[in-house]
Amino acid sequence: MSYRRNNPDKRFSIGKKTSHVTTYARDDEHPERTIRRFLKKCKKERVIERSREYDYYEKPSVKRARAKARRKALIEKANRENQNK
Repeated sequence: MSYRRNNPDKRFSIGKKTSHVTTYARDDEHPERTIRRFLKKCKKERVIERSREYDYYEKPSVKRARAKARRKALIEKANRENQNK
């Protein structure tokens, strides 16, 4: 029996709260697949990116410029996808 089935109320936090990413091996699951699921959850929660943010100080103006460039790239990507449909 996996831990997840025994405790269905176990939830993962998404947002600005600290998140403890945990992955439990499912019944008859290969360990490499469990590791892949864990890495996918870490990527979704942006664990690595958040840790890198604290490595060095970044000026607020640089943060805003980076966020603005990211928004612009996402809008352009969405526009390209809509044009292809």
